Amino acid sequence: MTLVLGACATGTTGTSSPAANTTQQLGSAALKIAINAKCTTELNNISAWKTATKLMTAEQKENIQGEICGCVSEKAPQSVTTVDLATAAIDPTARATIVSNIVTKTINECVAEAVR
Repeated sequence: MTLVLGACATGTTGTSSPAANTTQQLGSAALKIAINAKCTTELNNISAWKTATKLMTAEQKENIQGEICGCVSEKAPQSVTTVDLATAAIDPTARATIVSNIVTKTINECVAEAVR
């Protein structure tokens, strides 16, 4: 958490330090983990997903779920700002909201890509 805040403090000069870059990478990695967990939960709550996976083996379902949630995690950086990362680091409620918004914005797009 402190690292993300440090990135905000050091990033205001217009130059990018190695520490700031590392902090952003760590923040993004942590966010991707949270997004993947939320994606799995949301995906399992979609009735169309439940219907589509009824005839799949557990392995097939897991593979497609991994593909979809991996897609959502990869699209996360396009949906989150540095301010969001800093806020998520210090406020668990904001972190949950940010993760939920990212998953909601991208899950349907990723499901469509996986089905193609």
